[in-house]
Amino acid sequence: MDYKQIVERLSLIRTKKNLSSREFGMMLGNSETYFYKIEDNSIILNVPKLLEVLEALNISTEEFFYDDLDNYKRDKEILQITKSLTKEELEALILLLKRKN
Repeated sequence: MDYKQIVERLSLIRTKKNLSSREFGMMLGNSETYFYKIEDNSIILNVPKLLEVLEALNISTEEFFYDDLDNYKRDKEILQITKSLTKEELEALILLLKRKN
């Protein structure tokens, strides 16, 4: 993920949470135009600030950088379920999924 994609994803998440750039900038304790300046690349985020932004958006770094943001929670749940299966149950699940194709 390059910097442009990071900013685009931040904008997407901010929008999904119904926050304007102005509201979010102020929520971060910055000026009304702060987040807008991030989105138009006038301000470049450093890692500590990115982590602060993610915390304010209530999203983990793992979720933020996950390839398929829309399906993160579902995929994580599937992974947790499969981790709890016995070896035999996991083998049976794999067989079932292979038959589905």
